[in-house]
Order: sequence, then C-alpha cells, then structure tokens
Amino acid sequence: MRTRVLLALTALTLAMASTAWAQTQTPPQKPPAQTVPPATTTTAPAKVQPPAAPRAQTPSQTASAARVSMVITVTDLAGEAAPGVRAALNGPVAREGTTTRDGLVRFQTLRVGTYRLRLESPDFVTFEREVTVKAGPLVEVEVTLSRVPEKPATPTPPPAPVEAAPAEPAPLPLNPNATVDLLALPDWIERNLIGRSDSQRETVVGRAPGATARVVQVRDPIKDRVRGDADEMLYVIAGEGVLRAKGRAYALTAGSFAVVPRGVAYTLERSGRNPLIALSMVSK
Repeated sequence: MRTRVLLALTALTLAMASTAWAQTQTPPQKPPAQTVPPATTTTAPAKVQPPAAPRAQTPSQTASAARVSMVITVTDLAGEAAPGVRAALNGPVAREGTTTRDGLVRFQTLRVGTYRLRLESPDFVTFEREVTVKAGPLVEVEVTLSRVPEKPATPTPPPAPVEAAPAEPAPLPLNPNATVDLLALPDWIERNLIGRSDSQRETVVGRAPGATARVVQVRDPIKDRVRGDADEMLYVIAGEGVLRAKGRAYALTAGSFAVVPRGVAYTLERSGRNPLIALSMVSK
C-alpha cells in the first residue's frame, strides 16, 4: 500500500515538472491588437467617359491615300510600237518617263485624281489628254500618235542662165577709095560761130561708119538729151558750162572730157557770157 502511494506521488511530481519545463520553453503569446476601423468618408463616384469611337474615313480620304500604278501603251497609226516618246504626267503627283522599244512606260505609286498626260517626240505630233485615276491596282492607257509629215524636198534651183558673150561686131568692109579728112577746128569754129540770136547749133564735122562727130554750140540749155542706141563723148573746146545727169552736176571748162553712156539723159548748159562749144562724138 505504501509502495503504491509512493509511485503515485512520484508520477504526479514528474508530470508537474514536465509541465513547468514546457512553459519555460514556449514564449508567451501577446494578445492580438484590436484594429480601429478608419473613419468612413463619403465620396461621389467619378463619371466614367465611354471610349471615343474611331472616326470613319470618308471615301475621298480613303481614295486619296490609295496608291495606283499606270501603264501607258503608245503606238503609231499602223499599230507599231512607238519607242523613245517622252511622257509627262502632271496632277496630284508628277511623273516623267520614256517609252521602251515596246512603246510602254509605267508610273508607280500614283494618287487618285485627274492628271494631264503629255507625249512628245521629234517623230510624232505632240499629244495631250486628261486621264482620271481611280482606286484600283492598275490603270491602263492606250494612245495612238500621228507621225510628223515629212518635209517636202527642197527643189533644186535651176541653174543660173549663162549670159552669152556679146557678139563682136562684124568687121566693116574695107573701102579702097577712103581718104583722110583733116579739119582745123579753131578756124572752122571762128568762121561758123553761133549768132547772138541763136540758142543752139549742131554741125557735123566728121563721119565714119558707126561714128559721127559734131560741133555743139550752146547759148540756151540742151535739156534731157538721151541717146538710146549709142554712147556719146563730149570734149569742151571753149567756154564754160555745166553737165547735169542723174542728179549730179559736173562743171565744164575748156579741155574737159565727158563720156555719157547710152540710155543716160543729160542736160548741157553754158555759164558766163560766151557760148559753150564742145565736140560731140557719137559711136554705135
């Protein structure tokens, strides 16, 4: 009995010791802190704007942003390709090019709209027209050009006529009975001097085939004399005067010698008191 009591006490003592040891090993737990709820503030909810709807592009804006290619085919009236033709396109954008040997020229990245097409070449008549480019992958344009008409050949001028050499006059037949005539002109003039009442006097003093010699005495002018078939030579023997021909005046004194070609009109007049006396020789 005593032994059982001792065992029970021993067990109780061990249990108490074990509990005390366990309490020394575990830290004491702090009680949870009480959270004070924040003061409640009433705020009006913000208005939420709905997202803006995307702006729809108009058809013109969509078309203007489109990029289009154009192919131009150039031929002549016979349907043959026209190479080397300069093409110029002016409008929303500008383009230039030259046709290939197949008569083609291509323009890229064009905007829709109205363009002015001009085609030029030395071999063809210049061509212009309006071309409307619409939205699409490709615009094809066909043009037929007219060739420049050939210039007529310059006619060869006719050869200048060759002027025939003047025919030499036929030699005069010889006169076996011809003699030499001799005249002393100063003595002859003194005997045949013009009178005071005479205006003019002309006297033949020598003659030969095709030629005639006269003594011309002038008080009043000899006006507008012209010989259409012969030349005339004047030699002033005495006195003073003036020879007028073709708007010019030539002063004459003793010893002056003048040649008047055929067809030239002249006027002969004296100067001073004495008559003008000259030897006129006409030769055909």
